Amino acid sequence: MRRLAPLLAPLALVAACGDNLPQVHRLDIVGHTDLGARGMYAALAVAGDTAYVGSRNDKKGVLIVDLADPARPTVVGELGPPDEGLPSMSSRELRAVPDLDLLIVLNMVCGEEQHGCAPTGGEVENFKLYDIADRRAPRLVATIPVTGDFRRPRSPHEFYLWRDGARVLLFVSAPPGPPAFEVIDVTDPRAPVRTTWDPTQEGVRRLSGDYILHSVGVSADGKIAYLSHLRAGLLLADVSALPAVRLLTPPDAAVTWPPAEFAGPHSAVQLRGRNVLVLSEEVYPNPLGTGCPWGHVRTVDASDPAAPVLLGEFRLPENDPAYCAGGDHDRVAFTAHNITTTRDLAFVTWYSGGLQVIDVEDPRAPVGLAELRPEPVPVVEHEDPTLGGHPVLMWSYPVIQGGLVHVVDSRNGLYVLRYRGRHEDQLFEDLFVEGNSNL
Repeated sequence: MRRLAPLLAPLALVAACGDNLPQVHRLDIVGHTDLGARGMYAALAVAGDTAYVGSRNDKKGVLIVDLADPARPTVVGELGPPDEGLPSMSSRELRAVPDLDLLIVLNMVCGEEQHGCAPTGGEVENFKLYDIADRRAPRLVATIPVTGDFRRPRSPHEFYLWRDGARVLLFVSAPPGPPAFEVIDVTDPRAPVRTTWDPTQEGVRRLSGDYILHSVGVSADGKIAYLSHLRAGLLLADVSALPAVRLLTPPDAAVTWPPAEFAGPHSAVQLRGRNVLVLSEEVYPNPLGTGCPWGHVRTVDASDPAAPVLLGEFRLPENDPAYCAGGDHDRVAFTAHNITTTRDLAFVTWYSGGLQVIDVEDPRAPVGLAELRPEPVPVVEHEDPTLGGHPVLMWSYPVIQGGLVHVVDSRNGLYVLRYRGRHEDQLFEDLFVEGNSNL
């Protein structure tokens, strides 16, 4: 991680002399853009004063946003056909490596019913790698397909970007497989090197269609992969000697929780400098998921990879099962999604629950500090067919840069935020932090 220059040190929260007032915790909106009020936005990547925002449907490509003035983020371009914005394809996940002038876009098939996409398309699912030496004019340099076959279908879903000097690795979940786990070395984008593996090779049974590897995280030292496996639970694997991959957590020691129909871990992110993971559980409304009660956040002690231990939990009021008794829960989800961490804070997008800031200094007793449930954009062109029953849809991994938090609401656009409160100094300890890479 890059250290932040001293001139960007945070402003202290100071109480009046002699007062012992409780500290105020809040998220302030520094800047916002509705990105053209088109809706159905996906993840973002940040490269200095430029952001790239993907799309959850095929009605648009990758938007290019000027962040030079954080108070006025402005759309300045779009990466569209013939590279992005193609029929039935979603630019779902993005990462950037600014000093290498590299933008990586994961393009995957989006559904007609779930996302409002065209029923057929013209390309296979893939990673596209762009040269962004000119930040406003990305230039395609490589396309890396991720495919299966009729007997073993695979679809890239999420990826973790690992940077080790000149080496750039993509840790990919591609369910259902096998193989559902893939590491792609894109150090030379035109000659990628692949490693494939599947948890079933080491005793994880696939009991039904939803027993799949959902996402992959990686430890700070790059030696351990955190496998968030729906139904089978959280598993840790040794990836220190690629192409060898070895499961460290016996399948019967995976972190799971009741009830039997639980959705399972969506993703797992390590706290900075600590062997503690923050897990999200994503629960969709019926018929795509089990519906209310919605998934929430859990913490796990990962100091012994052979026996990870569940420590604590954090819920919103909407995560109380009693909440399910009232109201209309059609096309609504108050569920935890993507996580970015400092040493003692977790920033979690929570769909209709907005963005949550959670104190995990004591992981056995996480405490909510602040939240942002923004005023929704009045009208957007494309409402979410599955989740459009509520006008707030905080979705992306938060990106912390220069002490500011950047996050995408799938409906309402890009927000630049400032957190004030306990542990706020930790946002300035590293120049750049995001939950899906080690940059």
